Amino acid sequence: MLMSELQREHEFVEFGNLRDREGQYEQAIAAYDSALRIDPGDADALFDKGETLEKMGHLMEAQKCYALAMGMWNGY
Repeated sequence: MLMSELQREHEFVEFGNLRDREGQYEQAIAAYDSALRIDPGDADALFDKGETLEKMGHLMEAQKCYALAMGMWNGY
């Protein structure tokens, strides 16, 4: 992965975190999804997405994100 792609992925995650803090959950999810399209193995982005989904009341989807993220972290 190129450095510019990594930077862009990081910017999407940060934007998602900002939108989450502002209560703009749909925009946060879209940003996390954009980050995950660049780096599907970003466990932190996946976990953050799970937290936002949980705030939205989408508990099953959140659990899936948490489980995938935990699996990625345990794989290291």
